[in-house]
Amino acid sequence: MANLRIVGDSYGRSHLAVHVMSIAAVAKRNHVSDRLLLVVSTLLLAVLACNCSGRIASSSIPAEAWQSPNLLVDNARLDAIRQAVAAGDPSISSAYAGLLQTADRFLNETSKPIIGELRVPGFYTRERETQQRITRQLRHDARAAHALALAHALSGRAEYAAKAKSFLFAWVRNVTRPANGGHWWHLWEYRGDTLLVVSYAFPCFIYAFELLKGSDQLTEEEIAAFRSWLRPFAGYCRKEVFYKNNHHNWQTVFLMCAAHALEDPALFDRAVQYYRHGIRSQIRADGGLPRELHRKEKAGTYTLMALEGMTQAVHLAERHGYTDLRAVRSRKGGDLERAIDFYIEYLRDPAGWAKHTNAGDLNKPDDPADWGYILELPNRWWKKDAYSPYLAKRPYGFDVPRCYTLDFATLYFCPVEGEQQTRTPAK
Repeated sequence: MANLRIVGDSYGRSHLAVHVMSIAAVAKRNHVSDRLLLVVSTLLLAVLACNCSGRIASSSIPAEAWQSPNLLVDNARLDAIRQAVAAGDPSISSAYAGLLQTADRFLNETSKPIIGELRVPGFYTRERETQQRITRQLRHDARAAHALALAHALSGRAEYAAKAKSFLFAWVRNVTRPANGGHWWHLWEYRGDTLLVVSYAFPCFIYAFELLKGSDQLTEEEIAAFRSWLRPFAGYCRKEVFYKNNHHNWQTVFLMCAAHALEDPALFDRAVQYYRHGIRSQIRADGGLPRELHRKEKAGTYTLMALEGMTQAVHLAERHGYTDLRAVRSRKGGDLERAIDFYIEYLRDPAGWAKHTNAGDLNKPDDPADWGYILELPNRWWKKDAYSPYLAKRPYGFDVPRCYTLDFATLYFCPVEGEQQTRTPAK
């Protein structure tokens, strides 16, 4: 009997190995010939080879990808921003001024961390008010730490770094671990919203850590303390979300960020494979996200929430050498670019777009360009004229409605003259 084994760090490869070995065991019990087993195994290996185009093994993530900063931004982009400000680039200069105003505001505020376990009830329960209070508290301090750390990285002003550390380590010192926010009788909702809120709030803490670490503002003891604090949250969120909607997109973003902070290639690769899993069932051929389109009047805002997670995940993965995620297609033939184009139709004509949903009237922005932050990355990638009307309210900074973690999207992603738009190459 053929002894077939697949070796690799990839989440997808390991699962295929299990399937092949299971087939071998069944074949042996049922006296199937070695020749037939070899044919079946070869076909499975061919599928693996086709699906691995553009992928890299976690052990092959380039060493420089683990340097800091290298999540939303790297040192080359920070230099490009400084040069654009010095040259008077209108969008970047305005965005930079807005960042400093935001950071100055936070200098006069104090962190308000949760004490003890982070336990977040479900939004769609009687404990909604508690869920909202905890979420606001967490997101406020995480976003403040991020804003202050970015302001320091660009300006060099020591007071910004000190205040960013104050916000960040208040949570490190006081929040012990994640805990389920629901109750056993909630059946599928027994975990409450702990995983979801960690997934869309903690990336800002990690962006702050990354920027502070990259500008030598953290001691080795502080780096170790942050990583020790982060590990239980990464472990809590590690198991893949079953239902592939915006929750799944944000889980992917958080795990990528956590993997980078922890320098864990296997976890990063797992998150990349989660992204692939989600896309397979999440996007229709026309670019619609059916699981968000069924959210009645909130179909547009939930689609926006999902797209913020998707675009961010692709950007983070590209910084770590994964080159094919922009083009990953669903089973229906949809991809991220089509999903963005489909969403532009919502911004252009919310009433007409409602035909794709189960609601007659949709929540929508006051101005079609209000939510243009979501197009900064797609515009950097695909440079479509159709995006321009919806970027009219640049710069997109801190006080952008509906934004979760892509604060300062214009600073991070708006193209500037002479900038080299590169990604970390795969080995």
